[in-house]
Amino acid sequence: MKTRTIRLVAIAAALAAVGAACGGGESESSSTTIAQTTIPAEQRQPATLTFWSSFGDTELVEAYQPIIDKCEADNPWLTIDYVAKDGMATAFAAAAEAGDVPDIIQADFSSGLAKLEAAGAVYPIDEFASRDNFDWNQFVPGSVKLVTFNGKKWGIPLSVDTAGLFFNQDALDEAGLSVPTSFEELSAAAEALLVQNPDGSIERIGWVPDVGDGSYAVATGLLFGAKLFSEDGTQVTVNTQEWIDALNWQRSFYEPFGDYENFARFVGGFGSYDSAQNFFITGQVPLYLEASYFTTWPERFGNGQPANWGVAPFPGPDGVASADELAIIGSGNAFYVPAKATDPEASWIAASCMATAAQQIADFEVVVGNIPANKEALDIFEQVEVARIPAYKTFIDLAKSSNPVVPNSAVIIETASDQMTALALAYRRGDFSEADLPQQLADLQARLEDELALELGS
Repeated sequence: MKTRTIRLVAIAAALAAVGAACGGGESESSSTTIAQTTIPAEQRQPATLTFWSSFGDTELVEAYQPIIDKCEADNPWLTIDYVAKDGMATAFAAAAEAGDVPDIIQADFSSGLAKLEAAGAVYPIDEFASRDNFDWNQFVPGSVKLVTFNGKKWGIPLSVDTAGLFFNQDALDEAGLSVPTSFEELSAAAEALLVQNPDGSIERIGWVPDVGDGSYAVATGLLFGAKLFSEDGTQVTVNTQEWIDALNWQRSFYEPFGDYENFARFVGGFGSYDSAQNFFITGQVPLYLEASYFTTWPERFGNGQPANWGVAPFPGPDGVASADELAIIGSGNAFYVPAKATDPEASWIAASCMATAAQQIADFEVVVGNIPANKEALDIFEQVEVARIPAYKTFIDLAKSSNPVVPNSAVIIETASDQMTALALAYRRGDFSEADLPQQLADLQARLEDELALELGS
């Protein structure tokens, strides 16, 4: 079964290689002045910038070209060469090691900002933004939080992935249920929608935090205020009551299956994630937490199935299911200026232009299925996509939320995320008891503190 969900650690692993290639230690960019004076456009010499993008499919490359065309028209001295890169983190690490980095990067570096800073791999862009009176309010709040770390902004947002509760309305109607708006209602729906055969085998699951791979173990912790690190990434914060509450809540949804192996056998029989055999499309999981790009999948793969579905804000522990109260922003694409770019100011001009080409971004995201971070682009996107797929409205409202929660960052974010996920899975399987959970978290805290201290040289 192929799974793709909210990506809390987008490229943190390969950024370790970037750190080694850039020399590690104190961030080169933190002590480098990169913005002094603006060269008037009429005095600029022609410049060709190499732009690496994580969008490699032919359809997406073609859809992106109008963004480049607009920025080249607005800046006649500028030429932007688009280069599609699969495995952006690995490619960037290799380029840094070779000393031949691109001039601009577009990628999802969510949760990897601490590693970028430590590696000196990209420039913080605050000086450029302050000098040019760049308006950060033109982007949705969650996207700005995703590119901010340690008091600095490291990128310019392009898009965000918000998370919402997909629901099969026919299944809810059959059980006499409404869309859950509280944890209590979610628990009741999970129980009412569960269908088991006489031998105890599972035919349908109502709802679970994730379908067996632990991919939402950390993300749903955000609902409880549980995070892996402090905001500046220097303190481990896993040995907390918030994590105890989050993990106990997660485990409660697996208990009705009798034993975890029964659940594992059921999800092991799922069809391909990105196909008509997807478990939500087939009705095997009528309630499902997923990111915004999934909104197009019933249309792309479902052939009209499920026939009656929608998306709602996911409730929090206080029972509020409202985008104004809480929105999970799991990841997002942004533009970055590599620290060894040939002409950082030209890179800034090109990146800021591409990030604000509203009409072109909206058209591009209609093809991609992500939510534009630029507010003007988002308004255009909303007019087009909500008319076509009404479920987009929920994700757009979540993207606009004034109370977004995003994953934080640290130089060992991947290790921490992997180990917390492993702990959550072991707890669900019954490998240790509820009484043992505090000690398990204390042990994890100690291990991560040792590794963080080693990485930070403290």
